[in-house]
Amino acid sequence: MDVSSHPRERLPGCGLAAYVALLFFIGSAGAVGVVLSWGTLITGSEALAPTRLSYGGVIDPAVLRPMRNAKLVAENEVPDAFHAETPDGAAACAISGGQVHRLSPAGAQSIPLAAVQSVAMVGENVQIVGPHEQITCIFREGEGGDSFLRMLERR
Repeated sequence: MDVSSHPRERLPGCGLAAYVALLFFIGSAGAVGVVLSWGTLITGSEALAPTRLSYGGVIDPAVLRPMRNAKLVAENEVPDAFHAETPDGAAACAISGGQVHRLSPAGAQSIPLAAVQSVAMVGENVQIVGPHEQITCIFREGEGGDSFLRMLERR
C-alpha cells in the first residue's frame, strides 16, 4: 500500500487556518474589551463628579468640609442628598438632618423641611421657599436639579 494514496493524506490541512481563526477571535475579543473599558471610563467619570447630585456617603470628604465647617452638617452626619455648585464644595446644597441647607460665599442658609412652603424649578435651579427666607440651589443641565426637586416634594 502506497502511503501517499491514503485518504487522510489527500485532505486539505486545517490546522493553520484553525489556529489563525482562534488568534483572530481572541484578538477581536481583546479589542472589544479595550474599547468598552475606555468608553466606561470616559462616561463614568462624570457620574462621580462632585457637582452632580449624589448621596452624601459617596462624596469626597474634602468637598463636604466647607459645609461641616459652617456647622450645617455635623462631623459624623452623612447628607441624604448633596450637590456641590463648585468642585471644592464652597457653594453647595444638601438635604440633611431634616433640613435643606445651602452654603455660598454670601453665607449659610437652612430651612427645616417641615417649614418648606413651596419648591419650584426656575430654569435648571431649584427654589425653596420657607417662612422667613428663600434658598436657590444652582444646578446646571444634567446635574440632577429635577431629582433634588422631587426629593423635596416628597418630604
